[in-house]
Amino acid sequence: MSIKVKGLKELAQVMHELPDKLANNVMRSAMATGARVVRDEAKRNVPVDQGALKKSFDVSSRVDKANGIVTAKVKATNFKAVWIEYGTAAHWISIDPAERPTKVTRRGIRKVGMKTLNNMAKAGSLRIGEHFIGASVAHPGGRAQPYMRPALDSKAQEAVAAVGNYMKKRLTTKHGLDTSGIDVEAEEE
Repeated sequence: MSIKVKGLKELAQVMHELPDKLANNVMRSAMATGARVVRDEAKRNVPVDQGALKKSFDVSSRVDKANGIVTAKVKATNFKAVWIEYGTAAHWISIDPAERPTKVTRRGIRKVGMKTLNNMAKAGSLRIGEHFIGASVAHPGGRAQPYMRPALDSKAQEAVAAVGNYMKKRLTTKHGLDTSGIDVEAEEE
């Protein structure tokens, strides 16, 4: 996918008039604005009803001082985010030996053996919430339910246009530069 942006050359010429630090600040804010477009779409695409994942989205932008490249990032910080986006393979879940239940005997406190563990599911070892379900479980895995990549694919053009429009607006309002002759349009090629 490639996106052609009209008005970018003109904006770049105006940006070259600014000191480097100021130009970098304008670009960081502009890139974050574009990333927010993708973030908002990703939030709408999240397939689960729980709000924890939807609330965990962060947008950040930075300037690599070595080469002057400005980047923006949309990230879901919830630990389940990757599992939902890419799915999980079938796998075994078993109890950590340090967490195995114990029983009190006349000889003292003893760890329960695997045979006993499998027979005592009610007092068992592996818990889901407050429910004991046994020593180990074969998890069937989960199918992928992508939300981030489709958000980028569907909103990339809008995000690029938002970056250009933010730059134009900020250069005019905060820095008093004339950008009235610059029209920013993004279209997919």
